[in-house]
Amino acid sequence: MATLVVVKDEIFWCYKHCSARRFLALATMLLLFSGVPATAFEGSRSVARILVIVSSNSTFYQPAVQGFRDGLNRREVANDMKLSYDVLTLDGSVKSDTTAIERHLRENPNLVCTIGSDAVLDLVSLHSKIPAVFCMILNPVSLGAASSIQKPGGEFTGTTLLVDPGKQLETLQIADPAVKRVGVLYTVGDPTSSAFLSLASTEANALQISLVAKGISSDRDIESALNSLAGKVDAMWIIADPMSTDSAALGATTRFTHAQNIPMLGLSPVTVAQGALVALSPNYKDLGDVTAEMAATILSGVSTPADMQVRGPRATVLTINIATAANLKLKLPEDLLHLADQVIQRP
Repeated sequence: MATLVVVKDEIFWCYKHCSARRFLALATMLLLFSGVPATAFEGSRSVARILVIVSSNSTFYQPAVQGFRDGLNRREVANDMKLSYDVLTLDGSVKSDTTAIERHLRENPNLVCTIGSDAVLDLVSLHSKIPAVFCMILNPVSLGAASSIQKPGGEFTGTTLLVDPGKQLETLQIADPAVKRVGVLYTVGDPTSSAFLSLASTEANALQISLVAKGISSDRDIESALNSLAGKVDAMWIIADPMSTDSAALGATTRFTHAQNIPMLGLSPVTVAQGALVALSPNYKDLGDVTAEMAATILSGVSTPADMQVRGPRATVLTINIATAANLKLKLPEDLLHLADQVIQRP
């Protein structure tokens, strides 16, 4: 007599008082099923394992993680699939992070979702063959996760944070038409920032705006870089860059704009709350949902990452700081205020 026991996704057979032939049949069955851990069965629905790798425990990533899980859960019924999640949050140590990822990959998930650049870089370094989607990054080509935006060509596809730089600059220009020269701090040698600034420069020229970019290599460079911009820029722009978005650089840039009495184009609602005039940023939760939509297509077998074009944000958030505008003696256009998703009243 045999009893089938299911524990998680592994199948164990308990048996007693059976013939040698029956024992051999059961052992063969066990070997067959244990060789297919990526997809188990629960009734008539397949069970898909999803590994979510988050670059850090920063709250910055949480809306995207939630949007991804909610979006994929909504789509599981349509795909006749039950989902199982493992969430791995990296601690910043390359060695321990790589070891942790390898351990989870040995469980053979159906799909991996990476949130943030560090998670992508770590997974790329392991040359995993498991289909993967990325989210909350700027440039997958510079990170080695895709051959091109149009046709990634490997195991990765997904979404980027890139809100068109021209649209961001245009928003600043609508808020303050006097802006013609925009200062930017960026990390020397960072490929993502370099690629972004190259595109931004082209789009700035179309708006008759000059970008004045200053590279920094450490916190010691921040003050001198900002001082070199004094009197030479009409605004500052915070871009998604490692050095320029850390607390020291953000604080110094905010103080600089106050001293120079010029506006700052922010990166997110948080930077606007800290004193930037405006920001046009992705809706991070919706970006997670777009990534889930792509993941569902891969899980259903309709497409592979290699052939799925990388997508940008589907929805953006316009944030305006009224107090900052008042301090700058700017009268913001009513049309811009009506378009705002979030208006901050405090300084």
